[in-house]
Amino acid sequence: MLTVTALSKRYTPDKPSLEAVDLQADVGTITAVIGPSGAGKTTLLRSLNQLLKDDEGQVCLDDVDLRQLSKRDLQKARRNIGMIFQNYNLIDALTVLENVLHGCLGAKSTLAGMFAHYTAEEKQEALKLIDEMGLSDFAYTACKHLSGGQKQRVGIARALMQHPKMMLCDEPIASLDPKSAQMVMTILRRLADDKGLIVVVNLHQVDIATEFADHIVALNHGRKVFDGVPADLQAAQIQAIYA
Repeated sequence: MLTVTALSKRYTPDKPSLEAVDLQADVGTITAVIGPSGAGKTTLLRSLNQLLKDDEGQVCLDDVDLRQLSKRDLQKARRNIGMIFQNYNLIDALTVLENVLHGCLGAKSTLAGMFAHYTAEEKQEALKLIDEMGLSDFAYTACKHLSGGQKQRVGIARALMQHPKMMLCDEPIASLDPKSAQMVMTILRRLADDKGLIVVVNLHQVDIATEFADHIVALNHGRKVFDGVPADLQAAQIQAIYA
């Protein structure tokens, strides 16, 4: 379980990016974080794996407060957290297989990582994940030749190579066409259901959030203004969130 308590971040004294935000996300569920641009969604997501250092609060994954860990222990804890980016963060010149295998690097020694030494078992696992993403025909294709939706599926497969407990997704469908967006969200839904992952996803599309998420949190000016199930999110509340 992910439990966030009173998480706060200020870049300037009079402008909070996060203001005492509480959040709980259960195993096997998708939590969608919605809100207007500048609401604090990306700040929140990057605080969840401490890529960004917030000012105060708690971020507990399985009762371990990530904010209190040493640099070394935080690095180990991040192996349990996959990250999906809006801009994919792939190496376009490398093949799909090579990019997916990069998901293993966090668990390898510096020397093994430097020389991209992967075991036969890791390669087989990567190929299996590529197949699960519907990309078997592209395993040895350079990522620069893929569409945006295909690249995002490569990013998901790469994150799964970490064997994460939690998947953080920062606007994963913002640059995709509607068909590709549906495919990516369907995959995330399957990962929550079948693999029991905690999935936290930032979204601009309220309709997608209500279709795929179990739980919706809305932010505005760094403050939580809604926390509930999709059925409770009514038109008047959506208007207030984006006002």
